[in-house]
Amino acid sequence: MNLALADLRSLPLASALVDAHGDVIACTPEWQGGGAGAAAYPVRRNRLVVCVETAAQRCTALLERLLDELDTAAAGAAPPWSLRLRMLAASLRLVAGRTVESDSGTTVDVLELAAAGIASRTALRLEVVPGATLPVRAPEAAALILVQLAVNAERHAGVDAVALVQASSAMHIRWRGAAEAANVRTARRHEERERWGLGFARIAADAIGAVVHAPFSDGGHWTVATLELGVGRLALPLAAVRHGRVVRATRAWDEETGLAPGSGLAASAPATGALAAAMDAPGAIATCGGWNARASGDLVWIAIPPDGVVDRARDVVDGLAHERALTEGVEEAGRARISALGHLLGLVLGTPIQRVPAPVWVRRMRELAGPFRLDMPIPDFGGVGAADPSVCALLAAEAGEAFEVEGDALWLRVRPSAARDPLVVPLAAQDPGRVALS
Repeated sequence: MNLALADLRSLPLASALVDAHGDVIACTPEWQGGGAGAAAYPVRRNRLVVCVETAAQRCTALLERLLDELDTAAAGAAPPWSLRLRMLAASLRLVAGRTVESDSGTTVDVLELAAAGIASRTALRLEVVPGATLPVRAPEAAALILVQLAVNAERHAGVDAVALVQASSAMHIRWRGAAEAANVRTARRHEERERWGLGFARIAADAIGAVVHAPFSDGGHWTVATLELGVGRLALPLAAVRHGRVVRATRAWDEETGLAPGSGLAASAPATGALAAAMDAPGAIATCGGWNARASGDLVWIAIPPDGVVDRARDVVDGLAHERALTEGVEEAGRARISALGHLLGLVLGTPIQRVPAPVWVRRMRELAGPFRLDMPIPDFGGVGAADPSVCALLAAEAGEAFEVEGDALWLRVRPSAARDPLVVPLAAQDPGRVALS
């Protein structure tokens, strides 16, 4: 889908097309700069930057801390774990809306990283068939997409062996069997999907200018799922509608809606709702059911906007759990810190921190005291239970003075200088000097 400058100014989003130097080529009237977590879509040598809903500072601070911790873990690990952690760290940065560029990346890196990830995430036998060495943007993210395609083949098609085959700028996961069993429906938006894996694959592919092709049969006994690199076409779900019928659309729109050019909108309640809202407010951005639309001349532009920072942070937490096998090689304190930051970010997003029985808490905290270099005694807490020990160990190391036990209640007294630390705020009680752990 090719967009003229007039089309870019009519998009139903606060957005701008920027060049490689960051200069604005064209923008919508609502554009006031990208802001934190803005989504960026490669368009040939330029980028379409789309503003998203922001989040509270404590959410963004914890998200950044978690992403930085993953980078630190990757830098300190030895192969093959360093490869696996690089994949996870770079991919979660993309999911969070951050820019990840690797000018020196090549297809060789993609194959090496993907092989390490497939070995960690699956029990598949793997054959790697390399091709010509080509440059690749963010090879870590490209590799994790391939890992996800292999995981889907194992889980949904029931295969025990795959081949990772490079054919020029395309990377194929190939196996013997039918394609139907491996086709899994998903969506880019968090609220519209049930699983993380393939949704991540599409989001990451969008961000690096690639396309994920669903598994298909080659006409014989083989099925192939493909990641096509270096495509560079707009991956925002976007359509131009005239008289209730799609006249132009991106591939991403086709994937999300099934409404290819020529289709009427009657079968899609979100699309018809967005269309009606735009017709009621010509020239303005109208929203219905999370979809945006704008009437401009004889066209109505409809877009499925990218998730805001909060939903992207939820995807990071989901991804951390989904890809936990990639962190198993991290040293104990680092793995516990990553886990703790994931729990704290989840708490800010509305998911309570899991609790463990008191004997388990005491035993695990004493195991973590050395790696975290805690200089305070671990109490013989006898209550019902307490917050996940990784969270308690991180809080104690970064902000704590001492644990306090009052009957069945367990507290951590916080250093005055750390009372407003983003780690502390999510668990802060009415007493600003203590954090409730039970």
